Amino acid sequence: MRTLLTSLTLIFLFVTASSQDSPKWERLNSYFKLLEDNNKFMGGIAIYKGENRLYEYYTGLSSVKEEKHANYQTRYRIGSVTKMFTATMIFQLIEEGRLTLDTKLSEFYPQITNSRKITISDLLNHRSGLHEYTSGEHFVDVKGKSWHKGELMSVIVNFPIDFEPGEKAKYSNTNYLLLGFIIERLTNESYSIQLNNSISKPYILTATQYGGTINTTMHEAQSYVYRNRQWEQIPQTDMSLARGAGAIIANARDLNVFAQLLFQQRIINEVSLDSLVAMNDGVGRGVFKYPYRNKYSLGHNGNVDGFQSHLSYFPDDSVSISVLGNGMNYPLNAILTTALDAYYEYDYELPEFSNRQVDMPIEILERIEGNYLSDEYPEVISLVLKEGQLYAQTAGHTAYPLTTFENGSFRFEPVGIELKFEGDKHSIVMGAFVLYQRGAAFNFVKQ
Repeated sequence: MRTLLTSLTLIFLFVTASSQDSPKWERLNSYFKLLEDNNKFMGGIAIYKGENRLYEYYTGLSSVKEEKHANYQTRYRIGSVTKMFTATMIFQLIEEGRLTLDTKLSEFYPQITNSRKITISDLLNHRSGLHEYTSGEHFVDVKGKSWHKGELMSVIVNFPIDFEPGEKAKYSNTNYLLLGFIIERLTNESYSIQLNNSISKPYILTATQYGGTINTTMHEAQSYVYRNRQWEQIPQTDMSLARGAGAIIANARDLNVFAQLLFQQRIINEVSLDSLVAMNDGVGRGVFKYPYRNKYSLGHNGNVDGFQSHLSYFPDDSVSISVLGNGMNYPLNAILTTALDAYYEYDYELPEFSNRQVDMPIEILERIEGNYLSDEYPEVISLVLKEGQLYAQTAGHTAYPLTTFENGSFRFEPVGIELKFEGDKHSIVMGAFVLYQRGAAFNFVKQ
């Protein structure tokens, strides 16, 4: 049991903020203002060092319809950053003697294939071989449906395994869905109540809770995609589908406080934390290791319904950073890297958004449609026109809406992808484009 005294002392922590008037923060303010003015990012960011909040910035609208501006109270769906909380709760239960890393899945769910071989440790670092439960036909176009635990279990039981337990690491939400169920079995409480009892309440994370239907009156943000020169709201996934794998909502401040407390061994002890951050094939137990210049951080990314999130902690510097977006028209990694460059005082350039968006004639878009191949790239890219909007898609993946710019440029900026045709909006050279992605260029020709 966490002591009440420890909990109460936290009320007085994490409330001081250094001045954001210094030149490095003023330049970072200009960066976020530039993103906002060009409809690139809606969301929030916060940077802490130990107990001190060094920087925060909130941009855009949490609700476009209601014209609500984001602020420090705004709560976002954090997607798979939830896994850091789930792993932490598992280690709390281990410290209480209710299970071990070697406990077999069969003690809880013997009906699952290989459950006698799969350990809690395998689930934590994605080495179970259990198939991704959201990849089946059951979840196509029904994300808004409420899912009972029994329905989800029947899906998992009927999936074939991907590999033998411990053979390798492969990311699968199934692992953390099951860990969430195990938390409920051991505590006789719902995941929501246990999250509140073991983390949110004792550590004063008042904005952190299990998500439900988005309620904007409770400072919860809607999510959006930038399409047709406006922010369009994205339909919600019912959180009964995500559960311990991705159902938590939080604000930027709470996430930093959680990270600081976790990595300072104030939620779990030193032995547990060492186990949580130990990497096996590049995967920890609820965290990943992210390189940044000559440093590294430990944390997790999240993505659900257009919400994108990142939380990580630099153990050498006691610095944490959270980025939460509900409207992403620009790569999250670029935002994260720029903010870190500002903090560590590296030079960085403000982005140029000089290219103008244009309306491409529908007859040109119709002629662009088709499948494109490259000798340099492993997948076929299909360009598909739907209701006047051009989409790019590869087999088995989500179709991305492309924004049209002058000079033959088609972009999906949330992940930094550009398809560049020769010509302009009046005269596109058909049959070929160059794909620019992560600093590389690939030549594609129409099939």
